[in-house]
Amino acid sequence: MEDNKALLPALLAVMALGWVVGWATTSGKSEYAIAAFVLTAILVNLYFSHLEKRGLVLKDERTLRINEIASRRTLQVTSLGLAITLLVLSGKSSNPKMEGAFIAVGLVLAVMLMLHLLFRHYYSRVM
Repeated sequence: MEDNKALLPALLAVMALGWVVGWATTSGKSEYAIAAFVLTAILVNLYFSHLEKRGLVLKDERTLRINEIASRRTLQVTSLGLAITLLVLSGKSSNPKMEGAFIAVGLVLAVMLMLHLLFRHYYSRVM
């Protein structure tokens, strides 16, 4: 129960971030959204560091394993979705409006898979 109460400030910070990003997006002030995201990430990270110094453990082996599995499934679903989107857009590549989307999806898929391979190579050497 105490763990859940300790997470409340972080939850409020993320909710405030959502409000600021929504406001900035509708107002056309994307620089505020980026600044709010960076500031919230720093504050939440500092808050979690403070909690760990106080001895409140938010992660254990089970939590780390669940995050690993969730990350793996997210990577698989995202790459599959991007690949299907790329195939659908390839049939419409003659349309000039779709050419930009085709290039963007292709680049995101290529960068994501390249990062995956680089991280896999790095961690296979480190671990």
